[in-house]
Amino acid sequence: MADQQYDDTNRGAAFTPFPTQRLILQGKVNAQGNDSKIVCVMDETRDGKKIIEMYQKVGVLFENDNSKEGAPDYTGPFQEHLRIAAWKRMKDDKPYMSFNISEKDGGPKVEAGMSTNSSLPDDVIPF
Repeated sequence: MADQQYDDTNRGAAFTPFPTQRLILQGKVNAQGNDSKIVCVMDETRDGKKIIEMYQKVGVLFENDNSKEGAPDYTGPFQEHLRIAAWKRMKDDKPYMSFNISEKDGGPKVEAGMSTNSSLPDDVIPF
């Protein structure tokens, strides 16, 4: 059987936080003259050591008014020149979101072997 590998290019998913994770701070940081919005999440390593993870804002999701079947629940700008679309999903009675990244000026950037289908089946976790 041929070795098949899932292509997760321009796709992603987000899940509920782990019980050890907790949002503790938000703000901005300036690195070499460039401001970035950040959040800090309290967590712990596998061996129980307390850590604070820092996350940088990469995009914004706005509720989508489009009621067409299959339309994303949320859309918005992602990084500087891209768009992100998000669909609310359930897996094993747990909520998550699936994401699709596309060019800002139109539909998804299609590369050889990449599907243009913007929604993922409910049972596919793209990592």
